Amino acid sequence: MTRFFRHIAHCLHRREILRTLAIFAVTAVVFAPASRAQDLSSIPAAFVDVGIGARSAAMGYTGVASERGASAMAWNPASLASDLGTEIAFSYVDQAEMVEFAHVSWVMPLREGRSAWGLSAFVSGDDMLREATMEVAYSHRLRFIWLGTKVGYRLAEFGKNALSGGDYVVFDPDEVATGLDRQVNGKAQGLLVDLGMRLELTHRLDLGVVARNVAAPVEWTSRSLARPGEQSYIESIPFELSTGAAYQLSEQLGGYLEWTPSLGGDAIARYGMGLSYDPMDVITLRMGRLLTMDRRRDEWKTLGFGIRTPGNLTWSMEADYAFIISDFARTQQISLRFGL
Repeated sequence: MTRFFRHIAHCLHRREILRTLAIFAVTAVVFAPASRAQDLSSIPAAFVDVGIGARSAAMGYTGVASERGASAMAWNPASLASDLGTEIAFSYVDQAEMVEFAHVSWVMPLREGRSAWGLSAFVSGDDMLREATMEVAYSHRLRFIWLGTKVGYRLAEFGKNALSGGDYVVFDPDEVATGLDRQVNGKAQGLLVDLGMRLELTHRLDLGVVARNVAAPVEWTSRSLARPGEQSYIESIPFELSTGAAYQLSEQLGGYLEWTPSLGGDAIARYGMGLSYDPMDVITLRMGRLLTMDRRRDEWKTLGFGIRTPGNLTWSMEADYAFIISDFARTQQISLRFGL
């Protein structure tokens, strides 16, 4: 670790080091009060962040510092620009073999790669709880610092699931009628604001920080036949602050770290770490670990691979796969990315 920090100091001017430390200090001071104000959600399963993108998921969910381009829409709005130019990305997630997620994003660089903007859409769930999120993001570079912001609109509908004929085998008709009368249904809508920053400290080392749900009010409206009238209330999705590091150990080997502390409420601290290895130019092998610091200390084992076109083409395509194993269930992700 000591050699690691000496390498950073050797590659940076003293002024840049002081500026970097000042930026991280200001970020912590500004975002910390927001965490206490936002952590009010009584429904932590709503609009949950499942770590979209098979590339980072296969490396222990470490995308805050490592992702670029269209894939960064789901991780860090400061990293929208990439060497591949305009990008389109698609991702499909079978989360814990229970809930399916789909994500599409589009990013275009501006001003010769000094800034970029992007759009994304995210859908998940079924008739019991269906969610959708639409987002727009912008990032800009100031020397070795990338800053970004993302705003979005959230929409959810719940309680539209119905009983089938086979349910009468378990319940008699009176019980089914009572259950339907008491079934709660409704919708929710709200906004989100995320802030991100990425520091290109050397050609090998990147640091990233992202503040999710800096502002995230959601209005929930519900109704049922058993309780006349419409009920509504407003609450906020919990604030979350994640930091990460991506270090290119060699031309073929990369190391990645990410840390999300617990800021109170139902939030659970987690640590991610991962490795990537390129046995050849068109193939990458990945593996990692995700550790959640709850009472059970759940550990998620992650692995996957990526296949891409050679770098000498005027266009690019990459397919990534991630397989995540935990004590609870298995998760799979598939992502496709196109560079134009």
